[in-house]
Amino acid sequence: MPTVKANNYEMYYEIDDFTDPWKQAEPLWIQHGFGRSLRFWYHWVPPLAGKYRVIRRDMRGHGQSADPGADYVWSVDDLLNDMKGFLDALGIDKVHYVGESVGGILGVAFAVRWPERFKSLTLCATPTAIYPHIQEKFAVGHKDWYTALGTLGPAGWVKALMEQGGGVAVGEAKSPRLEWILNEWGKTRTHVLQGLCRLVPSVNITPLLPQVKVPTLVLAPESSPLTPLTEQVLIRDSIPGARIAVIAGRGHEIYLDNAEGCIATLLSFLRSLQ
Repeated sequence: MPTVKANNYEMYYEIDDFTDPWKQAEPLWIQHGFGRSLRFWYHWVPPLAGKYRVIRRDMRGHGQSADPGADYVWSVDDLLNDMKGFLDALGIDKVHYVGESVGGILGVAFAVRWPERFKSLTLCATPTAIYPHIQEKFAVGHKDWYTALGTLGPAGWVKALMEQGGGVAVGEAKSPRLEWILNEWGKTRTHVLQGLCRLVPSVNITPLLPQVKVPTLVLAPESSPLTPLTEQVLIRDSIPGARIAVIAGRGHEIYLDNAEGCIATLLSFLRSLQ
């Protein structure tokens, strides 16, 4: 099982590289968001791994990365140092980074702190913050987001969120695909998401956006209930030289609903940097 220890923490990752072996493949890192894992990006690997060395990593406490424990106090510094330590452990100097939602929020902060480590930054359905009205939506009728997670568990919480028209696979009827999504969500421990949900609302990357100096692509969901198109345009306008592509989809999860559109746009963007 491929793991590395960095920042005093054990992380699980997978690398797929089907590029010509006599060539030096550029690394492309895909980072999932809140409550997910690298497995959610399985369908991105085939169209990308023939052109790039595709790296997927389970964020702290997610997927097969180590559980930091119920008493762990989550911090942005730890999450960013996990990322830097991960690159250092793999001996990677610079990488094309694709971050989804919270993974994109972390990507912006990382790009400001260590711009020399990113060849490019792609933000997929990335909000600038989890604002109070979104936190209220995430409570799905409970006292607050934390309580909802504790009462329903990760899979029950995301199912309730879907039923009220938010989050993953909006409008999807019961299907094998939906059952797989809920099963994967259920693999993350409740205390991990509760701990992270206490940190996320305090984070707002808006002041950081003008400081991003790496080539940036915004993959903007056409109709996300969590990050409206106006916010996505704000991100594009705030990052010097950033580009935007509006991706059609039923909701926030454009990397699932319209992977083909996201990947085609990403590849076009990366080719333009060569």
